[in-house]
Amino acid sequence: MEFQLKSSERKAVFEEIGKYLDGLNLKVVSNDFTRPWGGFFVIDESQAKQFAELFFPGVDLSSLRISGKLSPKILVVEPKKRLSWQYHFRRAEIWRAVSGKVGVVT
Repeated sequence: MEFQLKSSERKAVFEEIGKYLDGLNLKVVSNDFTRPWGGFFVIDESQAKQFAELFFPGVDLSSLRISGKLSPKILVVEPKKRLSWQYHFRRAEIWRAVSGKVGVVT
């Protein structure tokens, strides 16, 4: 699933992504757009299966249920910004870029 942004202005980007998620019938239960690297949308856990089918088709969800639940999120990372990756023993994570280029450094 590819997603092309129409704007590069921070506020407009978050509004555009919010409308996109709404159009997919995904319920955003919280968000935070104040992170130095961008922000995120948290999707209702009851829609984890729908979220996975849209963004991670073919992935076995049972392999990701380390703590018994899934917490679907959409991260929005601004160009030239960085995230620090942290390993979690209590949860599994899978990531997928749906727009733009991403670099990973280990």
